[in-house]
Amino acid sequence: MIMNRLSLLTDPNFQLWNDENLAFIKKDMYEGKPAWIIYDSCGEKIAATETKEFAFFVAEQNNLQPCCVS
Repeated sequence: MIMNRLSLLTDPNFQLWNDENLAFIKKDMYEGKPAWIIYDSCGEKIAATETKEFAFFVAEQNNLQPCCVS
């Protein structure tokens, strides 16, 4: 399945997608706390939120198509 392959991506691999309208949402640690990190299509961190739902909202409000990778 596609979701299984997506969950194996690591940060450097995000750039392989080469789609500037994608935002990758991944659960990780931010400032010592669990968070949902939003990455742009090049793998750069652009935001961190406390919930997955809010991460999707933030991405969509910035005209990005969110894709969960964790």
